[in-house]
Amino acid sequence: MPVDDLPPGDIRRDTRPQQVDGRPGRFHTVIPDAWRVLYAFGGTTMATAVRAATAAVDRPDLDLVSADATYCQAVPCGPVAVEVEVVRQGRGGAQAQARLWSLEPGGPDAAAAPVRTDLLVTCVFGRREADSPYRFLGAEPPAVKEPEECAPRERVEDSPFNSIPYHRQTDWRLADGAMSWGRPDVPPGEPRAASWFRFLASPMDDRGMWEPGVVAVPGDVLGPAVGAGIGTQGGHFLVISLQIGMRFVADVGTEWLLQHTRAQVAADGFASGTAELWDADRRLVALAHQIARLQRFPGT
Repeated sequence: MPVDDLPPGDIRRDTRPQQVDGRPGRFHTVIPDAWRVLYAFGGTTMATAVRAATAAVDRPDLDLVSADATYCQAVPCGPVAVEVEVVRQGRGGAQAQARLWSLEPGGPDAAAAPVRTDLLVTCVFGRREADSPYRFLGAEPPAVKEPEECAPRERVEDSPFNSIPYHRQTDWRLADGAMSWGRPDVPPGEPRAASWFRFLASPMDDRGMWEPGVVAVPGDVLGPAVGAGIGTQGGHFLVISLQIGMRFVADVGTEWLLQHTRAQVAADGFASGTAELWDADRRLVALAHQIARLQRFPGT
């Protein structure tokens, strides 16, 4: 189906896990084509697995503290299953491991399919202590304009990125850095970027806060910093996630998030970097560390 004809995505709906009847710890959902890059966007599959782990732990008294994802196999958009093992249920914390895999067309359904590991996610849950005396903030938000003052993502003629449905589901605005999409003359520069991100379909739950697991989507953001560092001399390329680790610091109550990304190294076909996620009030809400493989964009 042409990109322009795809139904719009809704991140809360499209990553919501459904319990499989008669199979405790097993969930299923369908990730629609709206979240496709070449395959399902890595942050979207991670969000699906994290939400399944949260449902399996089922502890409203605990907060999501961290999640670590290892990408073993590309996941196409379509039906997926998730098997969750609750590793520990303690009085003040819990841990769970989720294995997500794509369901084969015409193959066994989510109830009968054997467990595979296309994506492995480990989650830690705990109770935030607002009165803890042990606290500091060693990061500062970048000094950038408000999102309304930054230009929306530009559609560059003949860019291969125009055919990616994922980009139609978000409003992404570069606030600082160099975006090289479609431009042949961007030289290598400082490997960092600041960008504003929001979902076009709100991620807010009944509390007026983001569904915690979907913060993994804007956490998958190494590409702009790598692009700024490499420039366009090597042609178009994809940043394919191998591992993403996230620390969830606070609930998100604003539609916009500010992504502050640094790539510490790109070498031998791989890149590594970190991201700070700030809400619109410049409050730190999450941290991410990402390791990715760099691959030339197909057909370029």
